Amino acid sequence: MKKMIIIVFILFLVFFVYIFASAQGEVTRLDKEKSIEKKLDDFILHMKVERGDNGIKIHHSLQYVGDESIRIEHQTPLVSISLQTKNHDFTGSMVPKYLQKGSIYYQEPVTLSTEGKGEKNLYVKAKFLADGEPVNIEHVETLRFN
Repeated sequence: MKKMIIIVFILFLVFFVYIFASAQGEVTRLDKEKSIEKKLDDFILHMKVERGDNGIKIHHSLQYVGDESIRIEHQTPLVSISLQTKNHDFTGSMVPKYLQKGSIYYQEPVTLSTEGKGEKNLYVKAKFLADGEPVNIEHVETLRFN
């Protein structure tokens, strides 16, 4: 009788460990990596969305393709990125940057955590002044997670 109780207890224990391990193993992953370009006047916003360790990683940069040198000024961040909720927050003092034709202004990659499967919108907004004139580049990209 004791052996039977011990065997049943071990089976239940193995079953619960298996269920717990299975639940922990479900990771939401980006279905397909994407490269995106959004052009506005003399500027191109480049983005690459890829799978990260704990969600998605977005590499982004601003390229200037105009003929004359230009001064841009922006708050932090230059490019605001959010997932599911359109939430852009630009703060701090203005940061100046001089760009020549073909210059690419690289930004630190952004990592966003993801939960749940299905489609989610990635909201992107670059906001800056180009020679004193406001420039806003906005883009919405639908991403699929499985």
